[in-house]
Amino acid sequence: MPPMVNSTVPRTSQRYIQGSRTSDPESQSATHILNDTNTDSSTIQHSDSTSEEQEEERKRNTYSGLPGWLDFFWGGVYAPGASTHDPIEILLNTEDEEERDRLTELWRDNRLNELSFVGVVAALLAGVLTSTGSWPAILPNGKISPWPVRTTWYCGIVLSVFALLSAADQTVRLYRLSSHRDGRVQIRELLSKSKGKPRNGRSRPSMAQLYTWQMPVMFLTTATICMIVGLFLHVWSAIRRLDHEHWWSDDAKVAVAFSVVGTISIVAFFAGQVTLYIS
Repeated sequence: MPPMVNSTVPRTSQRYIQGSRTSDPESQSATHILNDTNTDSSTIQHSDSTSEEQEEERKRNTYSGLPGWLDFFWGGVYAPGASTHDPIEILLNTEDEEERDRLTELWRDNRLNELSFVGVVAALLAGVLTSTGSWPAILPNGKISPWPVRTTWYCGIVLSVFALLSAADQTVRLYRLSSHRDGRVQIRELLSKSKGKPRNGRSRPSMAQLYTWQMPVMFLTTATICMIVGLFLHVWSAIRRLDHEHWWSDDAKVAVAFSVVGTISIVAFFAGQVTLYIS
């Protein structure tokens, strides 16, 4: 009868061989390299997916046709544009805490400087519009300006005053938030659409906050438009006379010269906006 072979020996030797392979430094280093490679590839895939999501969101926020022209002419100068939205989104989604705090302080300081500038310009514009009542009468019969002229200037006074008031209010609020121990965190929570992370892992700025911080510029821009429109109406109201024998009078010359200079200035302003536009 042939001797029986112990079947446990091969299994034990196999375990020994596997254990020796696992304890081999070269095998361990190869395993670590493989794990690091898998981690790096997953990180790259995650960053690629994040960049693709950002690109898709940017495309969704990009308008075409008439809304695109409105976004071009009104973005930044009047309504919030990319230069207002992107810095807030970046500081809300920065992973490093120190960098996030630094970006928050940078946004706060730049916002305070902008509010200070808007407040000064709004005060000067309100002073100019308030003095329109003492301007020399341009009508030949010595009457006061027509009601559309006075209406646009009075509206400009109200808008410039509210531009100054909103700039002062936001400046005081930023200073008070900054004096708090967790002021930078509170500023980010104020700017964010929600306190928690959304499903896609990125926080988005609140649209209401964007328009609120843009409000002083919107008031100031509207007040400036009212002043310009009132000037055009004021100058051209002097030549609306049917009983005048000669149309080409001094009042008509003043109106034409003013219109030419005003039109050139408006065209130059919008040409400058083309070079400063950020899509």
